[in-house]
Amino acid sequence: MAQPFDQLREVRLKKLQDLQQSGINPYPAQADREQTVSQALTMMDQEVIIAGRIRSIRGHGNLSFLDIEDQSGKMQAMIRKDLVSEVVFNLAKKLDIGDFISCSGKVFKTQSGELTIEVHDLQILSKALRPLPDTWYGLKDVEERYRKRYLDMILNPEVRQKIIIRTQVIQKLREFLIKEGFIEVETPILEVTASGALAKPFTTHINAYDMDLYLRICMGELWQKKLIIAGFEKTFEIGRAFRNEGVDREHNPEFTMLEYYWGYADYQKNMDMQEQLIGYVVKEVTGDYKIQTEHGEIDFTPPYPRKRFRDLILEYTQVDIDAYQNLEDLQKVLAEHGLEVDKAWGRGHLVDEFYKAQVRPKLIQPVFLTHHPKDLKPLAKEDPEYLGYTQSFQLLASGFEISNNYSELNDPIDQAQRFAKQSELEAGGDDETMSADDEFVEALEYGMPPTSGTGIGIDRFVALLTNSHHIREVIAFPLMKPQQENSKALANSKEI
Repeated sequence: MAQPFDQLREVRLKKLQDLQQSGINPYPAQADREQTVSQALTMMDQEVIIAGRIRSIRGHGNLSFLDIEDQSGKMQAMIRKDLVSEVVFNLAKKLDIGDFISCSGKVFKTQSGELTIEVHDLQILSKALRPLPDTWYGLKDVEERYRKRYLDMILNPEVRQKIIIRTQVIQKLREFLIKEGFIEVETPILEVTASGALAKPFTTHINAYDMDLYLRICMGELWQKKLIIAGFEKTFEIGRAFRNEGVDREHNPEFTMLEYYWGYADYQKNMDMQEQLIGYVVKEVTGDYKIQTEHGEIDFTPPYPRKRFRDLILEYTQVDIDAYQNLEDLQKVLAEHGLEVDKAWGRGHLVDEFYKAQVRPKLIQPVFLTHHPKDLKPLAKEDPEYLGYTQSFQLLASGFEISNNYSELNDPIDQAQRFAKQSELEAGGDDETMSADDEFVEALEYGMPPTSGTGIGIDRFVALLTNSHHIREVIAFPLMKPQQENSKALANSKEI
């Protein structure tokens, strides 16, 4: 029968006191290490010094075996009484699973063929006072996994690997853009106007100015376009954005984005580059253009098909949204097709919700969805050959929206009118509108060259590449409610 936690902790506290009384510092500032575990595993018959966490302890009496783990791997260490000093042997008896140690010795191969360190010296680096949860039974509760993410990562190496892949994705995105001549910029996180996307912002207050501010809802779209106005031609930013909206498998209140802006380019030219960018990152990170997901194999080999928003809705639902110019008629037919209609929604919001419910989940292979309705893209150029629709595109795969992109609107008069339309929709109760930004309109009046911009949701992209059903799986520390509060949404969710 397992000992109660308090008893286990008391045993470890007693060992801690024994170490201190014997003159051993259980939390030294320096650690002896000359090789990682993965390096030591290649050094047969050589002296090595490794460090890491003890993951298991086996044996009694004069012989014991430890499994030592660092970020690069796991290796067995053997402690034999006749091969170490009395001080080292007594120290070994005070060790527990979870302790961090450094050990030195010669690498040899046991009779079973396992590469092992024959320990000659030992140093404790950090005494763990709490026992790790059992590998099989310790962290089965979904909420507990995310609340104590560090334990989740200790027990589940695949979780750590997802964070490593996330880092690699960001590195490769940055690498590609820099090679293409883009420069990385920083734009404000605190903003006077929450603009640049159709989203609800977080509000804060600056005491020095006694005024409310907003956390940015995108990666500096209007700021980066001001840089294009200023004379820069290729800019990008990678960072956190914040939206005070729902939490689900695709959304988190704080999330990581890449946005880039390309002067003298349009949406077609951007599509050509973006499929090369995405293909490059997928191949560099995973080793192949093809990845396995919950929907089967997805092939990111460029090029990707390009389909219009209206045509795709017609293909999957047999509803031609242009056949219903009257808003009430459109509401009626979409309701007949299963959409729960909010009367406050404008036309763009209405058809977008219909598309998200009926079409997007079915888009498994990479596809560029082009020409979104004008109401949905208040910062995008209207296509002169397809009035009412914009020169825009989104990259979709596995039912995820990976990127949002368009030819940027650079007509200041048209932009002011679009902002006015958004204000009308907001006044009518539509909660997915864009705030007007008069300062940006003023900047446009100084002239901005033809430009195409892109926003890529990095959390979703990484979730796709790691075959993670929920973006929480690829966020190191997802936002959680305080433990004492009832987390109904998480408790009732089967999405982990």
